[in-house]
Amino acid sequence: MAGTRYPVVSHEIRPTLIVLVLLGAVFLHLSFWYITVLFVVAAGLLAWMYRDPEREIPSSPLAVVSPVDGYVVSVATLPNPYIEGDAICITLKMTMASVFRIRSPIEGKVLERWYLLPGDPLPMQQGAVFRLQISSWLQSDEGDDVVLTMRHCARRFTPRCDIQVGERIGQGQRCGIIPFGAVVDIHVPPDAKITVTDGDRVKAGSGIVAQLCRHEE
Repeated sequence: MAGTRYPVVSHEIRPTLIVLVLLGAVFLHLSFWYITVLFVVAAGLLAWMYRDPEREIPSSPLAVVSPVDGYVVSVATLPNPYIEGDAICITLKMTMASVFRIRSPIEGKVLERWYLLPGDPLPMQQGAVFRLQISSWLQSDEGDDVVLTMRHCARRFTPRCDIQVGERIGQGQRCGIIPFGAVVDIHVPPDAKITVTDGDRVKAGSGIVAQLCRHEE
């Protein structure tokens, strides 16, 4: 949220880092410096993997910002699997080197959330999902509907979404974490102007993937 300061490392990993540092200190005190080096290296690697840098949010209220670090896999118009109507689906792929933190693509209100396990049916389509999916339906103050979906393979590293139904969230605001990457879908209205193409690299919170249309009164 505005005015909130965040550490450079995600809070989810801080307890583990503290344990590693304490264990390293114990072995250093026992003169097992080579074991201490292993703990220090492990702590440094985890700190880098769970880094949480600040991002400059674009000053464009109608912009849809990328929720994650990664690259564009596809852009396609298709029936929205979560709410009635068509949508443009922008699919992003994270990498192992991506920042794990996820951010809200728009400013608005959370209308609904879906937590779907493999085999569960999608709300608006026949068939079942193949991977764990966490989806959030966001609606802007102008009435534009955007659905953010995290798709993950590894059940051991489950994505976490921190926003709740009825809550307001800001554009580019931190709203969850996806350990070790995932595939992310952004469903935007069919009249949105897409600003990315396949293969483009994007950064969470600062990279613009689409522009919503301004609705005339």
